[in-house]
Amino acid sequence: MKNIQNELANIRKGNYAPIYLVLGEERYFIERIRETIIEHALDEESIDLNFSSFDMEENTINDALFEASSFPFFGERKVVFVQNPYFLTGQKVRNAPDHNIDELEDYLKNPADFTIFVIFAPYEKLDRRKKITKSLEKNAQLIDVSSPNANEANRYIKEVVKEKGYQFTDGAFQLFTERTDGNLTQMMHELDKIFLYHIDSKNITKDSIQHLVPKSLEQNVFELNTLVLNNQVEASVEAYHDLLVQKEEPIKIVALLISQFRLLLQVKVLQRQGYPQGDIAKVLKVHPYRVKLALQNVRRYEQHLLSEALDYLIDADYKMKTGQIDQELQVELFIMRFAQQSKVHA
Repeated sequence: MKNIQNELANIRKGNYAPIYLVLGEERYFIERIRETIIEHALDEESIDLNFSSFDMEENTINDALFEASSFPFFGERKVVFVQNPYFLTGQKVRNAPDHNIDELEDYLKNPADFTIFVIFAPYEKLDRRKKITKSLEKNAQLIDVSSPNANEANRYIKEVVKEKGYQFTDGAFQLFTERTDGNLTQMMHELDKIFLYHIDSKNITKDSIQHLVPKSLEQNVFELNTLVLNNQVEASVEAYHDLLVQKEEPIKIVALLISQFRLLLQVKVLQRQGYPQGDIAKVLKVHPYRVKLALQNVRRYEQHLLSEALDYLIDADYKMKTGQIDQELQVELFIMRFAQQSKVHA
């Protein structure tokens, strides 16, 4: 994340690299880089003439290179964005155009001095066996926009809040990370309205988070899952019916229940192997708070019971997708079955 801040500062100062490789999947940082380059590298009146963006799943790299090599109109420089360069990975894209990769390699070695050429690669990693990838890494200025881990994201949010003159009161930040799943892009999106709501007091409260930041379907299903694990059958069924009233699809709910029971089972297995909470979060690549809650829940259940529940959900998911059973009924059946199995294994 320090690399991102340094590069953004250089761009604002007018210290541009001729070629950038923006590698990673964090949408918030990707958008900041896009906006900062356009805002500082181009005059407002010349944006329409000197800014171009090419999607490599629809346009050829030759189109982008032709634009990059053409002199700007009524301005000092041009900005050319290349999106979705799947040819830097092992991906195969159906019906994609043919790309002259040799021409791209030539451009990387001798870029136009009047163009800022930015390749946005929204991938976790590139195929480093490819010659073009090695050439790009050698000749481009890399900006790493990988999704930060939970601690990095939390630290970044707290710094932004402090810089804006705000502060979280007791319990507010924890609830904020829960409601946003610790996703940096989502957190930054929600902060705008939170700042506006607290523009006078500057104190972000737990009540305002509950009021302003909606629960996602995943969070609602997580609460349903918690009720199921606590064998609160009536409350579980009521929570499920609430989701149906909100027009949520049973097949999506089952898919999320599968994801959450799979997490519980994985946490249980890793815990039995002696992994501490922090290492479990790293191995599974999930937010530490989710691991903490999972650990609290799995202590009461044997591994085979969680495994049976997961198998049942996977089977229900298959039957729902193939039209063999009534979709709405399956979650209720699962709630009752798990309660009965829990009593048998108690």
